Amino acid sequence: MDIKHLRYFISIVNNDFNLSRTAQNLYISQPTLSIMINDFESREGTSLFKRNNGKIVGLTYIGEKYYADAQEVIKKYNEMQMNLHEAADTMAGSITIGIPPLILSLIFSTIMPKLILDNPTINFTLKEQGAHRLKGELLLETVDIAVLLSPEGISQNIIDSFEIQSSELSVFLSPKHHLAEKKRIDWKDLHNEKIALFDESFMIHHLFKDACERKNVYTNIILKSSSWDFLLNSVKINEELLTILPLPMADQYASEDFVARQMNEPIVWKVMICRLKKNNYTNTENYIYDTLIKLFQAK
Repeated sequence: MDIKHLRYFISIVNNDFNLSRTAQNLYISQPTLSIMINDFESREGTSLFKRNNGKIVGLTYIGEKYYADAQEVIKKYNEMQMNLHEAADTMAGSITIGIPPLILSLIFSTIMPKLILDNPTINFTLKEQGAHRLKGELLLETVDIAVLLSPEGISQNIIDSFEIQSSELSVFLSPKHHLAEKKRIDWKDLHNEKIALFDESFMIHHLFKDACERKNVYTNIILKSSSWDFLLNSVKINEELLTILPLPMADQYASEDFVARQMNEPIVWKVMICRLKKNNYTNTENYIYDTLIKLFQAK
């Protein structure tokens, strides 16, 4: 029997073996209750109930033992359910999460406030830094959870990671920029172009620079910043500039002042939630890591 059927069985006994009253109390039909009893006894090759002229009148010796065990199981199950919800309600502790500012704004703007509001007894510290720098913070254990880009640059033997979003990097530029007329951008189109880019603490900087080297493309990076909105505003105002940002920003921050152009052979932008593998995590670390994954799985 599963938990539901154990409750049915206990209810039959508690209702003095009156199947009609039991079925009414359980909001099921009496035939359903009878079939459940007969199926169980047939499958297990035993009798739980004494019968007189086909009517249930009591418990057999085995039935009495089973009734006692069923009560213990239901009691333990109820305790488990209560502990499960109490654990979430009373979870306390501290957690430090490292998230790049752009990803915090683009992906976590609804999830992080909900997580904090739903867990008032947990002390959250958010470190807003580039993914390249956060990789070092994670290895030094100055953050408990880090949001990084794939490839993380850390051996999978020492971290757990879970993908929360995948897209690509694209070219953002003024509608007046001469490349804005193109539907898609080739790497050769970026040769000698003036670019505003994230600084070296951001993984996007390194992904883009590495791709340019592989494609034998020289770019003129004239501006570096840790602020994504500054980069975006720079290309809005300066029609000679372009910048490299995740494609989802084109929809989330849509404006007539810029356009986004996808690239041929684009750089993949894959966002990962990561933590170091450890023999022992605090309850708070496990709870927040698992909750974050569930929140993103539900999106």
